[in-house]
Amino acid sequence: MSRRVYRIAGPLLGLSAVCLLITAVPLELWPTPRPGDSYVFNPPTFSAIWVQRTLRPGLIISANALVFVGLGALFRRDRDSLSRLQGAFALGALFGTGACLLGTLLFTTASTNDIGRELTALLIWALAIPLIIIGLGGWGAGYLRSESARLGAALTGPPVLAAAVLGLSVAGVGFSPAGRLLLIVPTSGMALVVGYDLWTDDNTAADR
Repeated sequence: MSRRVYRIAGPLLGLSAVCLLITAVPLELWPTPRPGDSYVFNPPTFSAIWVQRTLRPGLIISANALVFVGLGALFRRDRDSLSRLQGAFALGALFGTGACLLGTLLFTTASTNDIGRELTALLIWALAIPLIIIGLGGWGAGYLRSESARLGAALTGPPVLAAAVLGLSVAGVGFSPAGRLLLIVPTSGMALVVGYDLWTDDNTAADR
């Protein structure tokens, strides 16, 4: 795969970070009508209800797809230099990311009364999230042991924080809607760092 392809994957990851950050903007900051107001069949574009129903689902799906493409490009670029264990973690992370994308597609396209589709999506997420957390953690740890500490920190940081947030949630600690930033901002940061690494293409020859 040529260097040009990696350079294209870098900005795509940066775009995924932008998509995620837009989804983190509280609905209260978007114009009315807002969720909870009288029912609106055709909400105005960029109103809070339109953002909730249309913009956020589209951005979340796009971000998942772009992250999957970007991580796939990173794995393809570095796979010859990865140890067998690190490669296994990387494949686990990629499989989990792809499964998460599938679950997101199922959930966001499910009709109001399609309980079976929603439960399938939740089951997929339940399987995908541990794979992503463990996979990214192991993948990043391998970079931390090499000379790619920045890349390793970017890959290990979000899953460690996600595991902490999930653990606290299970323990009964509640998070406000703004608590989503604890997951979105680090994930966006990971996308930016990995995207920059692919753009500069520091870890590969000009053509592999």
